[in-house]
Amino acid sequence: MLVNLERVNGLVEIKPFKGITYNISKINLSDVTTPPYDIISPEEQENFYKRSEYNIIRLTLGKNEPGDNEFTNKYSRAADYLKDWLDREVLISSEKPGIYLYEQEYVIKGKKKRRLGFIALLKLEDFESGKVLPHEKTFPKTKIDRLNLLRACKTNFSQIFSLYSDPEGKIDNVLRNCPNDESTIKITDDDKVKHALRPVSDEKIIEKISDLMKDKTIFIADGHHRYETALNYRNEMRQKIKNFTGEEPFNYVMMMFVNMDDEGLSVLPVHRILKDIPCINEDEILKKASDFFKVESLEFDKNNNEEIKKILNQRLSDEFGKSHTFGMYLATNKYYLLTLKDENIMNEIILTEHSLNWKKLDVTILHALLIDKIIGVKSKNLIKHKSIKFTPDEDVTLGLVDKGWYQIAFLVNPTKVEEVRAVASNREKMPQKSTYFYPKLLTGMVINKHEE
Repeated sequence: MLVNLERVNGLVEIKPFKGITYNISKINLSDVTTPPYDIISPEEQENFYKRSEYNIIRLTLGKNEPGDNEFTNKYSRAADYLKDWLDREVLISSEKPGIYLYEQEYVIKGKKKRRLGFIALLKLEDFESGKVLPHEKTFPKTKIDRLNLLRACKTNFSQIFSLYSDPEGKIDNVLRNCPNDESTIKITDDDKVKHALRPVSDEKIIEKISDLMKDKTIFIADGHHRYETALNYRNEMRQKIKNFTGEEPFNYVMMMFVNMDDEGLSVLPVHRILKDIPCINEDEILKKASDFFKVESLEFDKNNNEEIKKILNQRLSDEFGKSHTFGMYLATNKYYLLTLKDENIMNEIILTEHSLNWKKLDVTILHALLIDKIIGVKSKNLIKHKSIKFTPDEDVTLGLVDKGWYQIAFLVNPTKVEEVRAVASNREKMPQKSTYFYPKLLTGMVINKHEE
């Protein structure tokens, strides 16, 4: 039974912490910070290893080595590195507890944007409480990996990215008016995103933000595996200690909080590319698609391909929020725009118990109708056999088909933030790779180590 949830009794609890940061008198932050561990490729992992002996990658995404066993492995090495770097004062701890203002400045579609949030500790809540809600499915293998790291290091190396609703911008106003009397850490990452981190230790400001956050519902944007791992670790530790109070350090997790109603928040589309599909017949696909979609073709040749791609992208953007429109490409001299005629058809396509909000997601329509029914291959099998690639990069999407490495590409519009909220509030999980929040938070800006 679906639950249309807005709030459940209870209050969200956040608190300051003594953050650990790199000692910028010894370390160049550009050499030691990385994107979140779960979007780093093996090649990028190797490059980060070479960039600095103190790169955070050695803590968050260590390498397996010959001779590793239960006691000596990438997790124990991470713990050793952490201790050594603290002893050498490569990493230093704040003397006072605080929260951390985190601002990112970036350019998207030629427009400069700023996203402001703050990092603090959140008291862990089971999802059943309704105080913290996920929107993604998690996988056991990843959670085991993160749990082993947390057991070894007792540290949050990266902040979970979460959203809350504050249409009036009360919390943002407090953040923007914080006195600029403490040092700010600044860095520009490899994607030209500017990051600025500033500690705030003023108790009155922290108390005001904490009070304003109490009645919020927290929606996890990125970091579902790490949040569930923190829950599992808390439950594990509960069984190991006597006189459990609920205030022990493992009852909290480091989290970045961003107002979902702020214009600085961006979600990118996640396009799909398919391969290993037998007997693809373009005419047959178009014939089947025309039963459900209005089909338009955009023809091109080598001289005007880039111009037509821009038109395709603009047409998709124009339909954002108005219709369910997709781009399709099969390495011919045509791009196709497919616009769903009637979204009510999804009630016939999907007979399982899902909310209408879930059925109307573009990614749901893409997988259930376009891929499963019209292309005739099950999405779950494509994922299982790694025959589908997800990427927010349109040029990569189309280029892999041009190279013959993939057979068919689908371009999509981004999932709207309000759709994430609606689906999560109904206690549902969105289809895999439905969202790509941009820009990503840098790992290594601030760390939370459980105090003994």
